[in-house]
Amino acid sequence: MSDTRTSSVHAMIVSVGGSIEPIVTTLRAHSPTVVIFFASEQTVEQIGAIKDQVRDLGIPTRDRKVITRDPQDLVTCYAEAIRCAEHLADLHIPPERVAVDFTGGTKVMSAALALATVGKGFSFVYVGGRERSKEGRGVVITGSEAIIRRDDPFAVFAVEERRRLALFFRTFQFTAAQALIRSVLSRPLTEPDRLAFELIGEVAKGYLLWERFEYQRALEVLGRCRSRWTIAVQANPAIRYAAVLPMLEANVAWLEQLAKHTGGFRRYHRLFIADLLANADRRATEGSYDDAIVRLYRALELGAQIAIERRLGCGTDRVPVEAIPETVRAEFLARYRPEDGGTLKLPLEASYRLLAALGEPEGQQFEQQQNRFKQVQSARNMSWLAHGTTSGTEAGYQDLREVVLAILGEQPAIAFATLDET
Repeated sequence: MSDTRTSSVHAMIVSVGGSIEPIVTTLRAHSPTVVIFFASEQTVEQIGAIKDQVRDLGIPTRDRKVITRDPQDLVTCYAEAIRCAEHLADLHIPPERVAVDFTGGTKVMSAALALATVGKGFSFVYVGGRERSKEGRGVVITGSEAIIRRDDPFAVFAVEERRRLALFFRTFQFTAAQALIRSVLSRPLTEPDRLAFELIGEVAKGYLLWERFEYQRALEVLGRCRSRWTIAVQANPAIRYAAVLPMLEANVAWLEQLAKHTGGFRRYHRLFIADLLANADRRATEGSYDDAIVRLYRALELGAQIAIERRLGCGTDRVPVEAIPETVRAEFLARYRPEDGGTLKLPLEASYRLLAALGEPEGQQFEQQQNRFKQVQSARNMSWLAHGTTSGTEAGYQDLREVVLAILGEQPAIAFATLDET
């Protein structure tokens, strides 16, 4: 992407080598009012001659010098090149008014200057030539110089940022994804890419709300994002991250279904079990096994609440004494003293025992899994998020997950969008 707006350049960073002609050429073409010279101890003396020639051309220029001690060491040169950009930041010069000329100096100095300034919104300049000595293999012949200008390549590529963003989505690090996107949006981008990153930022925001069980807000954010994505992809099918749209549509459809069956996310429903299991799986993928186990335990508890409400029309916290079968009533009355109004508040295991006594499938499955459940319950109770001081493990998570699925049955899969790194 070529940039020909030489008159808009207010400041330049220029690497200095043994030849002054390319630098004089670029300063004559751009007429900057501020120049940061990036030189080595061997080439710093050239700056005086450059300034003399520029002054003779009637170009008033303020300058600063940044000197690298070792022009052959990339790390040293990179550190000093960063200082060049910092000087311009101190002067509050807008990045779109800055050009970087990396023609002069050692190859290491040129590479360091490019590395230190890419992604800041500067334009880039290189002085080549129509004729070179040594039959085209040597230096540019004085008088044949030609200036090549390009915009900041970050606007086209942003390679490392896209890799990191894909990793954050793959590992469900949506807070980090939002922070990275804010950083990307503060830098130069093509308009299609700016829109794509803005929309991906909204997807990350919606997913983060979903992870926190803020279903209504997640639906609102992702629903708006789906509408904007649809329009964007229709207008430009090649827009970056266009492949996200089908998964986003599926996510919104799932949340809409969940809202419909739960009265706006207010009533219990089996779809919440599927969502808890998917959330638990994501926490396990992160390695947060304690958090994952808590979610599995809640899914098991919710399964009992849903089944008892289906059978008795009440919650596990207000089970009428008369609804409890004779086979377990005396035991339950002794263990769980009636509340005012003659109802019992049943914990998880008692809820499933009641369901078994009522002949409900969840209770029957619980009885079959009771020994396994007690083993994983013991491990869960010893964790930091329950009553103990041990950390959850992948094995403990997988064991409890198998028990939950055996009792409640397989659940619909819920997936989040992933991003292409390219």
